[in-house]
Amino acid sequence: MGKLILVRHGKTVLNSLDDEERLRGWMDMPLDEQGLREAEVTAQRLAQYPVAHIYSSDLYRARQTADAAVRATLAPITHTSGLRPWNLGTLAGQRVKDILPILQRLELDPALPAPGGESFHQFCDRYSKKLEELLDLAARSEECIVAVTHVRNLLAAPALLHGGDRAQIPVNGGPKTGSLVWVEKNGKRWRLRVDEAPELAHQMPKPLASPRVFSGS
Repeated sequence: MGKLILVRHGKTVLNSLDDEERLRGWMDMPLDEQGLREAEVTAQRLAQYPVAHIYSSDLYRARQTADAAVRATLAPITHTSGLRPWNLGTLAGQRVKDILPILQRLELDPALPAPGGESFHQFCDRYSKKLEELLDLAARSEECIVAVTHVRNLLAAPALLHGGDRAQIPVNGGPKTGSLVWVEKNGKRWRLRVDEAPELAHQMPKPLASPRVFSGS
């Protein structure tokens, strides 16, 4: 039985982590210089493992990260919209602090679609279907299945895997750009663990110590 490795794409200019941070959503921006370096480091780390196939969000920042992994592992690749993040429609590209009331309303009513986008429930349904497909592939493989995706997807993964309360999915924090998240079977439950690159460790906060985020209940 193989394992599933979820990968967060490298950094973009909108990942500022300050008051100027903007929602990325389905915007198709490229990696910045740091993100390109992170992609290469991530690719070299993945090359240490037997990789059967790489799946990637079809957004450009994820494809750039996945392409580096393809060069390092020589594994075949499939691009899919199923690994895209939450579609926040016209909110994408706006400063988070400017649209905070709208984001809070969407959080309180997960059935409410974002303007020009999808509801949080719709995102979870779409992503959970793809996650189940990838886990099935990993279960039938002796090698690793890699999925390059986005932070919102990584934040949602524990609740979706454990049948948890979607209302308790964190809206911030989570693994930083370039992180690997291993999804492994632990008895009848899934265990998620983060593998940080030494080169990037100084940039990584530690929200994953929270059971609410990655160990499930």
